[in-house]
Amino acid sequence: GSVRRRRPSTAHRLVPLVLSVQVPIVCRVQGWAAGIGFHLALASDFTVASTGARFWEPFSRRGFTPDSAGTWLIPRLVGMVRARELLLLGRELTADEAVDWGLIHAAVPADALDDEVDALVARLASGPTVALGLTKWLLRSGQTATLDAHLQDEALALELSSRSSDFREGLAAFKEKRDPDFEGR
Repeated sequence: GSVRRRRPSTAHRLVPLVLSVQVPIVCRVQGWAAGIGFHLALASDFTVASTGARFWEPFSRRGFTPDSAGTWLIPRLVGMVRARELLLLGRELTADEAVDWGLIHAAVPADALDDEVDALVARLASGPTVALGLTKWLLRSGQTATLDAHLQDEALALELSSRSSDFREGLAAFKEKRDPDFEGR
């Protein structure tokens, strides 16, 4: 009973937070991402791993059940057949396999990992933060909303993003045929 009582205030808080925060989350993986580490990589908006990284669900091979949203995330990302392979059989995935399965964004050589992650973070940080945050919200909420409800959410997000300084800068840049210089407002 103590494990069940502790989960809502520990591991079970982290994945929903990563999924719901409007700031894009970039995950860097080198080495093993197992259990909650794997789940954090899956919940992140972008995950870049070194080609030597490994992804693993250790639960069935250790005699207990998954937690921290593994059984919620994995089937949604790869389907039930592959989810069973990962969760019931404990299959380990290489970084390249994780890319092929659509679980992570990219696998790069270890010596390029930091540069790749830094470039991705810089690109996101220089983007229109209001629009990016609202788009992240739309991507997540659209998975469970009806089409009509989702179209209403899109209209709301468009209304909010079109009031931002970054929207005005994006329009000006388009008219002037230049790259926008977003300030995150």
